[in-house]
Amino acid sequence: MGGKKISIFTKMLSKKSESFYKSFGALALSAIFMTSLATSLTGCSKKNSAEGLAAEEEEAGAVQEETFIKIESTSSTLESVMLGGSLWRENASGYMEWVRDVPAGTAVGAYRNPDKNDSYPAEIKRNAMRTSDWSRRNFVHVLYNSADYWAQEIFIAVDAKPGVVIGGGSFLYNSSDVNASAGSRWIAEGVELAVLNSHNDSSEKMVEVSVYLRDYGLIPNKFMVAEKISTKADDITAMHILGKLSQRGGNGLLLIQDGVVRNELKDVAGRLDISEAVRAKIKNY
Repeated sequence: MGGKKISIFTKMLSKKSESFYKSFGALALSAIFMTSLATSLTGCSKKNSAEGLAAEEEEAGAVQEETFIKIESTSSTLESVMLGGSLWRENASGYMEWVRDVPAGTAVGAYRNPDKNDSYPAEIKRNAMRTSDWSRRNFVHVLYNSADYWAQEIFIAVDAKPGVVIGGGSFLYNSSDVNASAGSRWIAEGVELAVLNSHNDSSEKMVEVSVYLRDYGLIPNKFMVAEKISTKADDITAMHILGKLSQRGGNGLLLIQDGVVRNELKDVAGRLDISEAVRAKIKNY
């Protein structure tokens, strides 16, 4: 590109001014060449930056279908659950930059805390500044889809598995005593939550959970009647589809009315291993 500009420039020189330019020729041609080269490199840099940004935006858009994938505990991570919120990455300046939103129930692996003297089981970066509003938050280091991210501490349940409320819904309890009085907070059927591994086994009548409600915020470490919760992946999938019943399609009809969700439900009932409580609810549609 630079050589062509030099050639055109040289042909335009008049004989009258040739002697003048000879004394400055090397300097002038060098300046033109460097300007051309800088322009070319700048253009390439802008193109690469634009392509990188486009790729990142495309990746950030692919969110909703990447959920409810069970992530087992490993030697370096703990099976954990996002209760909503976002995934972030740390930039070169140490600030947290937003990458993507994730729905409640998304499974992640929380990196284990290497400090055995710290009671918190996961690796955490405290009080990092986020670039969205330049406020400080506590962030936990997580693994999602084979990539490293950070999640805000308030939106993650560490050492837990995804679960969903079934059987019509349930109250939250302040203790595992099945005879204790229920709290005032009712959790509706279909709400996705985290079932904590630390206190649960199949023989217990109560299980410990954490849940995030949009109009209330994080509700950590409460208890719920075990039969009102399912951690089966097929039940979570089915309840996720049932959650679409109140949504409308492009024609303005509820999706259940134009058959979209009804067909999905029939498919689910026929091929998935769902609990009887979930199967009974599907039969209503």
